[in-house]
Amino acid sequence: MRRPDLSAPPSTGSIDLARLGVALAGSALRHPFSFNAEAVCRQWARQAAARRNTDNLTVNLLIKKLVLVGSAELSRQLLAQPPSHAGFSTGSLKRSGMAFLAAHALTISDDADWSRRRAFNEAVLEPGRRHVLAPQFLRHTLQAFAPPIAGVDDLRAAMGRAMLGVVFGGAAPPQLVAEIEALFALVQHPVKRVLTAPFAYFKRARLYDSLRALWQAQNKELKPSLLQMANRCVISLDDSELVEQIPHWMFTFTGSATDLVTRTLTLITSAPSVQQQVMAELAAAGPLEGQDFESAPLPFLEACLVETGHLYPPVTRTFHRTALGVTLNGVQFAPGTEIMHLFPLFTADLAGADAPRFDPDRWLAATPPVGAFDPFLGGARRCPGRSLILVVCKTALASLLLQHRLAVKAPGITASSLPAQFPRRGLRFESA
Repeated sequence: MRRPDLSAPPSTGSIDLARLGVALAGSALRHPFSFNAEAVCRQWARQAAARRNTDNLTVNLLIKKLVLVGSAELSRQLLAQPPSHAGFSTGSLKRSGMAFLAAHALTISDDADWSRRRAFNEAVLEPGRRHVLAPQFLRHTLQAFAPPIAGVDDLRAAMGRAMLGVVFGGAAPPQLVAEIEALFALVQHPVKRVLTAPFAYFKRARLYDSLRALWQAQNKELKPSLLQMANRCVISLDDSELVEQIPHWMFTFTGSATDLVTRTLTLITSAPSVQQQVMAELAAAGPLEGQDFESAPLPFLEACLVETGHLYPPVTRTFHRTALGVTLNGVQFAPGTEIMHLFPLFTADLAGADAPRFDPDRWLAATPPVGAFDPFLGGARRCPGRSLILVVCKTALASLLLQHRLAVKAPGITASSLPAQFPRRGLRFESA
């Protein structure tokens, strides 16, 4: 039995940090070309927590303490709290990185600012229902995926083209895809951001010049797009706030959505019975260019995406901070505490005896399972673009399976076996 989540989570010591250092060095030496620091840290966290008979752990980094959340229940409780400076705000690392790109981004907002920007994003992205512009978004995605797809790079490029259509109505310059990817790489790598500061801020200024020009043009032409939806919204945001919501809409396509489509295609084509069920659903929906397909909900294909997200989350962590200190259901967080959710800690050990299989049907059951976590986050912080990006991902998969007749082979992934982590190398795209 794990100890109940009461008081402050137990803390690691110098011996634990030494073990982590040895594990990282040993893994790097044994697997120099496939070294995965996150996998090593995850295993170390599991072992350190097990030694203390707990789920949640305070990692003592000497200069700072980090609460590592390994309890799915505590994670849900944290995510349910609206972002607040007096409660659970955005973690310092995430805030500093995202503020470089968009100081008014929803993901780093608190209190009244968060409520206002959340309302705006929900009005534009329409969470929880099929988007009013879904047919147009579907056509943009099919057009983006028309060229040959020979690998992950081609798939990512196709998702970039789909983004230009969905966000801007197809009127944006293609170089915006490379610009947003480069800027998000700087968001995620603080050292690189510091080393390239003058150039980084020049690239940022150039992106916003382009976004402002596209917003002004959209105000005149009103092409079906997320910018058109933003133009219709009556929620009051000033121009700087509004433009700074756009980069996150953009990067989702070539970031987490590309990973989700690639992994789902791999799992579908590795399981013949699942692939047959997917193909039957697509055949029943009619031709890709037809109106019947545009309105088809494709529930089983969506279940494949949801199942993949639970097995191999495209976003593996998120961060909070308690600036003033707070207690949540008996768990104490001191002032200035940094909190990290490492979502793979909640999933089953796929290498264990009870390793799950790829089973999308469970999400279509009369009573769907309660997942250990939500790959689209949950509670107050639930992704407002979930429904929209699932439409794009389903359309991309339909094109890859029907038009391109593609299958993806990945090391260690078969109908009866799944590795603990999705392979980062060795993917082969093959024509059926």
